[in-house]
Amino acid sequence: MASRTWLAVALMLLIWFGWLRWFAPVPVEQNPKSAVTNAAQTSESNPKGAQVNSSLAGNSQSSSGFVSEFSPVPQVASSEFTSSSLSVVFSAVGGKLMSAKLPKYHETIDNKSPLVTLVSPERSSLTTAALFSDNQLGGFSRGLFEAKQEGNLFSFSKKTKEAVLVKEYRFSPESNFIDVNFKLTFLKNNKKEWGNLLIPVGTHDAETFDAQEPLKSWEAVYYQNDEIKRITLDKIRSENDVAHQGHTEWLAFGNRYFSSVVINQTQQINPDVVIKKTESFNGAYLRYPIVLKEGQKEIQFSFKFYLGPKDYKELSKSPGLKQLIDYGTFTVFAYPLLELLRFFYKFIHNYGVAIILLTILVRVLFYPLTQKSMKSMKAMQKLQPKIAELKEKYKDDQKKLNEEQMALFKTHKVNPAGGCFPMLIQLPVFIALYAVLGNSIELFHAPFFGWIHDLSTKDPFYIYPVLMGIAMFLQQKMTPSAGMDPTQQKMMYFMPVIFTFMMINLPSGLTLYIFVSTILGVIQQVSMKDKQGVVPQPS
Repeated sequence: MASRTWLAVALMLLIWFGWLRWFAPVPVEQNPKSAVTNAAQTSESNPKGAQVNSSLAGNSQSSSGFVSEFSPVPQVASSEFTSSSLSVVFSAVGGKLMSAKLPKYHETIDNKSPLVTLVSPERSSLTTAALFSDNQLGGFSRGLFEAKQEGNLFSFSKKTKEAVLVKEYRFSPESNFIDVNFKLTFLKNNKKEWGNLLIPVGTHDAETFDAQEPLKSWEAVYYQNDEIKRITLDKIRSENDVAHQGHTEWLAFGNRYFSSVVINQTQQINPDVVIKKTESFNGAYLRYPIVLKEGQKEIQFSFKFYLGPKDYKELSKSPGLKQLIDYGTFTVFAYPLLELLRFFYKFIHNYGVAIILLTILVRVLFYPLTQKSMKSMKAMQKLQPKIAELKEKYKDDQKKLNEEQMALFKTHKVNPAGGCFPMLIQLPVFIALYAVLGNSIELFHAPFFGWIHDLSTKDPFYIYPVLMGIAMFLQQKMTPSAGMDPTQQKMMYFMPVIFTFMMINLPSGLTLYIFVSTILGVIQQVSMKDKQGVVPQPS
């Protein structure tokens, strides 16, 4: 019975991991209302002498000869803002963010490598841009704006025959949040409906998705109706142009550790979330309808942009935004575990050691439950010969067999579920810890010792996965297997091999945790046998 319990738990973990990795479905909402089609807009020519990167010019055109609103366009550098947390360059074309880099983070552990970039002309020039679907407002999407700066306030304005648009960006020192306000003033009252304002987040390059690479595991995430929704870059095509309607808080596009976020703060207008994939854009956008009331000439849109790491403390400053970090089903346990990990790091300044200490702490806290589980399994193991006798005696009477087995358990005061239930109670915490170590920015480029220079990437020599497999095999050999079906026993011996191959591409911080946890399990099993005066022998 004990071995069967361990087999059941191992299989549950294996199925859970496999389901999350390969089969977890992405919710798809069907909406009968069709999304707004791309409006054709004419790109305005650049002024004489303007410095333009010609490689950024959009070549994608519709059959009518107009440039698609989701095509890259030329950029003209205008203003810059730099702090220790964020470095931004604005473009005079569209009065939008042209580039956004994070001075604290490099793409690799080499400090000479490029900075982590969330907005760039080459890959994501449309992120946080303002696109207008109405042809008469097309000049605001791609036209030249007049730029002004007063301290940390950057403003861009443009006037057309129809309207005046003023865009303001206010920065806070040492913060990755930007306060944004768009004021659109109409000069003519010739119509009430002016199409939609679109605020996209995404990438031009549709071939960069890689679920195993932290900086290429791209996904669109949005928070609507108090629920978090995620869709990975490779699955966006299946939801192309589907409008998700409801109370929208924010929309984000990013990878495992960094993200660009548009936080809706416009009270009067609630935007839809639309997933979008074209030849030159892959992502999503907020869609605000522009509808004027009788006598109304001015309309304002307010946002907060967040361009930075998925840092729990920083994201907690905005309601619901901390859920941008994917801690899975058991998020309620993930936050305390992360706080403990950060607490240990304050004293030892090494996240590898912090992981070991946190793993030990969790094991110690659950020691009474684990001990109770192991005692119950041992008690069940002692009853195996008598259970076998009952099965032979009542092999043709299942009802009588069940009655006699229950009587046997009652006589010996053994709970048949006592070995499994305490372990199931612990499972959510271990799963949450697994999620914390796999998705927390704290481990990004964090070194351990020796050959582990980055706990967020896989072990380069696969040493920890192999050591974990060996430790798991030893633990299995020490587990009594009397009464187990030979096929089940072979399966149990094969499980360490399966888990080893599952772990070879996991972040080394995760493999370190699983290895240490397995070693502690072996030590606990040995100590319990020693207390009973039994020398552990491999079965």
